[in-house]
Amino acid sequence: MASQSIHLDDLEGVEGSGENVDISPLCLIGKILAPKRLNRTGVTNILQGAWRPRLPLVISPWADNLFLFQFGDKEDRRRVLVEAPWSVMGNLLVLQPLIAGNSASDLEFKWSPFWVQVHGLPVAKMTRTNAQIIGQQIGKLIGVEALHDGLLLERSFLRIRVEVDITQPLPLGFFLQLNTSSAATAKESWVSYKYEKLADFCYDCGRIRHDNNVCKFVSREIGLKSGYGPELRTGRAPKLDMSPE
Repeated sequence: MASQSIHLDDLEGVEGSGENVDISPLCLIGKILAPKRLNRTGVTNILQGAWRPRLPLVISPWADNLFLFQFGDKEDRRRVLVEAPWSVMGNLLVLQPLIAGNSASDLEFKWSPFWVQVHGLPVAKMTRTNAQIIGQQIGKLIGVEALHDGLLLERSFLRIRVEVDITQPLPLGFFLQLNTSSAATAKESWVSYKYEKLADFCYDCGRIRHDNNVCKFVSREIGLKSGYGPELRTGRAPKLDMSPE
C-alpha cells in the first residue's frame, strides 16, 4: 500500500471536542535513567512528596521509564524545572518541556542542568567572568551565582549553573597554571568540581546511568585510577544571605 500524507492541522485535538487543546504549558516529559523499569506507584509517591505541588499533578507512565507530568499550576511546573536535577531511587530524572507538535520519538534526553561548585581557585580569580569561562568548558552555560560584579567572595567557591552532557564522563576539574617568576619553576594547582544533587554514577568511567559493577566503558584497573568517587557529589548550597547584620 502506498504511504499517505496527512497535515498536522488536519487532525483534531481532544476527541469529541472539535478543538485543538494545547496542554504543553502545563506539562513536562521526564526520563528516569535507571537500568530497569521502575514501579509507577513508587515513582509517583517519591515525586509527589519531593515536589509537593499546590494543585493536583497527574503522572502518566510511558515506555522505558518515560513519564508525562501534567501539572495543575504553571508555577509548580516552573519550580520543578528551576530546582532540577531530581533523582528517583538514586537514578537521575531528566526533564524537558513538552513542546506542542513534538512526539515522544523527537525527544533526546542528553542534557541535564546542574549547579556545579568550583573549588580551589585562587581568590583573585573568583570573578563572574572566570565563572562564565569555566562554565562554558563544563557544558552549556545557564548562569552564574553572582550578586554583583568584581570578586565573588560570599563563598569559598564559585557556583555555576550549566547543562551537562550526561552521555559523557562528568568533568572532574582542571589544572590551573600559577604565575611564577620563572618558567622553570612553574606550578599547577588542581581546581575541582562538585555537582549538587548528583544522582548515582559510575566511579570507573564517570558516566551517569550505571555503576562500576557493570561498566562497559573502561576496565576495572583503569577505573581504579579514574579519579571519580563520592567526593564529586555534594548537597545543594544554602541560599546566600545578603541581609545586613
